Amino acid sequence: RIIKPSGAFHTSLMQPAQEELNRALDSMLEKMKPPRCAVYFNVTGKRIPKGADPATFIELMKLQLTSEVLWEPTIKAMIMDGVKDFYEVGPLKQLKSMIKRIDQDAFKRTENIPV
Repeated sequence: RIIKPSGAFHTSLMQPAQEELNRALDSMLEKMKPPRCAVYFNVTGKRIPKGADPATFIELMKLQLTSEVLWEPTIKAMIMDGVKDFYEVGPLKQLKSMIKRIDQDAFKRTENIPV
């Protein structure tokens, strides 16, 4: 299902911002530490394991800004990997409603945290 975003996020219109993000990430690579937990990238819908070398996933970080979001495959992968609880931080409940269409149990365990 296509959603109506509030901006041109995850489209080629974000290319100028992506170029700036790429430079910033490249400049920080040697200071980056491996993640302390698994990280899921919705540009692939796949998991990067905890302890992974940041050089192995920095390109995925760069693609997040202009690539299509593989939301459903990402959430399904998390569920298959045993993720039980989901948290949405922010004033809306958009992510929670999208999880509801994917998995009812995950929806029931999704908590909204207003900011």
